[in-house]
Amino acid sequence: MGATTLVDRIEAVLDKKSNRVVGRLMKDVDLFGGIKEVCRRFDIQAAQFQCIGSLRHATYVQLEKTSEGVLQYTPKIVSDTEVELLNGTGFVGYDLNDELDVHFHGMFVDCHKQIYGGHFLDGENPVAITIEFILLPVENVELKRGPDQLTNIPVFQFAEKE
Repeated sequence: MGATTLVDRIEAVLDKKSNRVVGRLMKDVDLFGGIKEVCRRFDIQAAQFQCIGSLRHATYVQLEKTSEGVLQYTPKIVSDTEVELLNGTGFVGYDLNDELDVHFHGMFVDCHKQIYGGHFLDGENPVAITIEFILLPVENVELKRGPDQLTNIPVFQFAEKE
């Protein structure tokens, strides 16, 4: 039996009537990488998605306020155990380099029975058992990262497709 590839570890089906994609990511697939692969497979340019499941660890950041009152993100936080993703919601669009990009927030419980959540990081959230998802493509909307007018932090900008 040969080695499995990323494509072999993703199940995804398009419901043509609702134009929604449902499926699951299997063990060791990165959460963001798997969602981006599904988007490429179904030629999805912009979407909202939800998911639940388990991760070998969660890698995320949270907001914090500096002593000067400025909002910033914490240094990267990595859970010390596997986690059950209780709720996860995100958007798919394009980054400043025109590559598929995911913005995702999730809440999870770890093996110590502690609940945490935050802004998850790309490439650092491998599936433990399964992640089940639904992707809701939007056809006439462009999601592209750009600097926020007030904070200059790159965030998704929402516009009608031309």
